[in-house]
Amino acid sequence: MTTPQSYLAKKAAKKVAKATLHHAAHGTATKAKRQPIRSVTLLGVGALLGALVATVLARRRAANVEADRIAEEARIAAERADQERASARHEERRRQADDRTLTDRVKSEIFRPADAPKGDVVVDSENGVVHLRGSVANATLRDRLVTSARGVDGVARVEDLLKIRD
Repeated sequence: MTTPQSYLAKKAAKKVAKATLHHAAHGTATKAKRQPIRSVTLLGVGALLGALVATVLARRRAANVEADRIAEEARIAAERADQERASARHEERRRQADDRTLTDRVKSEIFRPADAPKGDVVVDSENGVVHLRGSVANATLRDRLVTSARGVDGVARVEDLLKIRD
């Protein structure tokens, strides 16, 4: 008579033998043999997915770095453009102030004498060139006004547009 333990052991051995024959006939591995294959496969698939994710993240990071670099260059270029515009505005204001100052200096010089035709002569300047417009009583007064204007510091040239009244 067989003991219950030996009976169960024989039954389990018979079952394993039958499964082994079945798997051998069909080309599949037993569950015991499939388990390591499954672990290695999952490990490989996980490694591939990890590498893929790392590659995608690296490309995205590189794209973000490139986008940040381009944005920084654009910001620097915008700052330079703003500085250049501000400098140009400042230079224009300074030049206009210089022209106004030059005009005031010329007016002060040529209208100093008591017989100066203050209401008949218009003085303006642009880039150091002084323009005298209007009418005067005679050629001597005209020459005196032009000569006085040329003697002012900062005057590059005098445009004589004065007319002599008849």
